Parts: sequence; structure tokens; C-alpha cells
Amino acid sequence: MQRLKILLGLCVLSAAAQVCRAEEWPKWLGPNGDGISHESIAASWPADGPKKLWEQKVGVGYASPIALDGKVYLFNQVGAQDMLTAFDAESGRIVWSQGYDGTVRADPSGPQDTNPDSGFAVVLATPTIDNAKIYTYGAGGDLTCRKIEDGSQIWRINVLKELNERILHWAEASTPLVTEKLVYVQGGRGGPTAVAVDKETGKIVWKSQANTSGGYAAPIIADVQGAKQLIIFGNENLYGMNPETGKTLWSIPFVNHAQVNAATPIYHDGRLFIACDYARSPSTCMMLSLSPDGAKKDWESQKIMQKFQPGILDNGFLYANSEGILKCMQWPDGKIAWENNLRLGSGGSVVRDGDKLIVMSERGKLRLVQATPQGSKVISTLQLFDFDKVWSTPLIYHGKLYTMGENTFVCFDISGHSVAAAR
Repeated sequence: MQRLKILLGLCVLSAAAQVCRAEEWPKWLGPNGDGISHESIAASWPADGPKKLWEQKVGVGYASPIALDGKVYLFNQVGAQDMLTAFDAESGRIVWSQGYDGTVRADPSGPQDTNPDSGFAVVLATPTIDNAKIYTYGAGGDLTCRKIEDGSQIWRINVLKELNERILHWAEASTPLVTEKLVYVQGGRGGPTAVAVDKETGKIVWKSQANTSGGYAAPIIADVQGAKQLIIFGNENLYGMNPETGKTLWSIPFVNHAQVNAATPIYHDGRLFIACDYARSPSTCMMLSLSPDGAKKDWESQKIMQKFQPGILDNGFLYANSEGILKCMQWPDGKIAWENNLRLGSGGSVVRDGDKLIVMSERGKLRLVQATPQGSKVISTLQLFDFDKVWSTPLIYHGKLYTMGENTFVCFDISGHSVAAAR
């Protein structure tokens, strides 16, 4: 009897440990905004890849999936509509799907990879969940707040119309940053760089003092010696703003020929790192030291080039897709520890879990890579999609991997249970 009690106790502890390892992923780059998962995943995959659990045909777009309370959310474009869909994470069943007709078309001189069926700009920005509400920012500037239970709309405004701006060349892509009271996004051209909106009412609270072109990167909040700064990586300048007023605290020019600054800035312990994939001179990346009222450039180089997927900072090392090459950079001095030419394409993405990276190339090749400061090793590979713009970052959620190709949303078991069963 005593032995049975011990075994039962161990089972309970094991189950509790599994629950503790599972985590929610309610926004771009996860709960901590660092792209690091803390789930328990398989050390390797079977030769034919991890077990597929379900697949759904969806619209088109490059936004990344997020998850909360057993549901996975995907924002994309179905015909002429910006569509937000909630899936049951286990079965793939559609729980609800809500959309609206896109309100702003891409500029005629804009991207050629718009949806050919509608001519509207493809959805780019990842949704954000906060306090039973989900916020989306459409390619045409529609900022929307919905109830997470059924997707019903609470409010919607068109930021470009509110600011009297023109759409960006590659359409709006700034993932909403939601704080205690406000939602921050970048704007377009010909007006304020960024805007803050009351998250309960959808009313504009402030328009930024800065008036250069908005960018595509997600805003972040940096705690600088106890003072919060809103970091906006615009298409012409990098800004530190007062998050309560939009006043510019400091700015540093960072311009490239394509006017595309899209990778989310990385802030840690007083240092801020930015990178792009278009400039060649004088730099494609930069490290700065921040103070409550200013920023000082520590160094700049061409060591890291990033299109829109930021690197992942883990224990003093940055793991990054640099123009198709996987690199490991020492933080904060910028020394490259190693590089591995996996041919990711400049739009390939990475997610970290333990000492592993789940790496998706922009042509649909999925890899499990062991990556430490000492080096990298490809463990498993799966050619998942036959598509040349797989730009949606995979999601690790409760032992499963969710990833999107051209118009297909797929769920795999990467928990290790299916591998153990196969043995």
C-alpha cells in the first residue's frame, strides 16, 4: 500500500511538472517578448517528421499564430476580408471566425505579393491578447479590439484615416503593443510616426511628436533605470518616446534604401539592439546604451542582417537568421561566435526552446537544431511546405507545433510522446 501511494504521488508530481512546463503564448514573441519557449519538447523527430495532428485550409498572410487557454488564433486575409479565426488547439476545429472588409488598398507602386483575388494588402501583423480581449492591426491600418470569447467587435478605428496618412509601401505591419491602458502601433507616411490608443474605447490618446515615416517593427517598452521608454523603430529613425505623451526623448537616424525597418528591437539590461536587411553602408545592425533621457551608440556593423524576424537573446548570446545564415552573436560586444549556412532565406524564422531552435526557412523547410554558444547541429529536418514566402513564425504550444504555409495551417506533435510510442 505504501509503495502504491508513492507511485501515485510520483505520477501526480510528474503530471504537475508537465503542466508547469506548458505555457501560454498570447502575443508576438511569446509571454516575455523574447521568442523563448519553456515547454518540454522532443529531443529529435522521426525520419518522416513529427506526427501531424490536424490541418486546416486558411486565408493568406504572414502574421504568426498565438495561443491562450486551449485555443490558437490566426489573423489573415480571406478574399477581401481581414479575418481573425480561433481554433481549438487540440482538434483544429474552428471555434469562431470574424472579419471585416479591408478599408485601404496597397499603393499601386507597393508590393507585388498582394492577394491576387482582392488586390488588398496581405495581413502582416500578429494579434495581441490582453485581459479577455484580442487586438489586431490590419495591413490597411484597421486597429480592432474583439472579445476573445466569440470574436465580436468592441471597437475598430482606421489609424491611417485618423492620422491623415498614406499607407506604407509594404502596407501596415506593426504588431500592437498593449499595456495597462494603451495600445501602441506605428503609422504610415505623411504624419505622426506612432500613435497611442485607449485600449478600452479605441480613442486616440496621443499622436507622436515625431513625424517621419512609420516602420514595420513592433513597438517595445524598455525599462531604463526605472523610467519606461517606448521604442519605435521607424523607417527613417529609431526613437525613444515618452509612453504617456508620445514626446521624443531621443532619436537616431537609421535609413536604408528600401525604407524597411521591420525586425523588433531587442532590449536587455540597458542595451538596445536593432538590425535590418537592406542597408549596406555604414551598417545593418547597431548596439546602443540607453539612459533615461538619451541613447549612445556603442557599435555598428554589418555582422547581422535581419528582414523582419528578430534574433533571440538567451543567456548572453543572440541567435539570429542573418540574411539566410544562422548566426550566434555574443551580447553585447557583437562578436560572432559561429555561423551555419542553413539557407534559410532572409525571411526564415527561429523559435528557441531549451538548447534547441525550431527553424523554418522561407521556402518551407522545418528543422530542429541544437544551438549553444559553442556551435550548432541539425538534428531533424522536414520539407513541410512548397512555398517561397513562409514568413509566419511557428508557435510552440502545449507540446505541439503550429505553423502556416501559403494557405495551410498545420499542427504537429513535438512533445516527444509520439517518438516514444514509435520506439
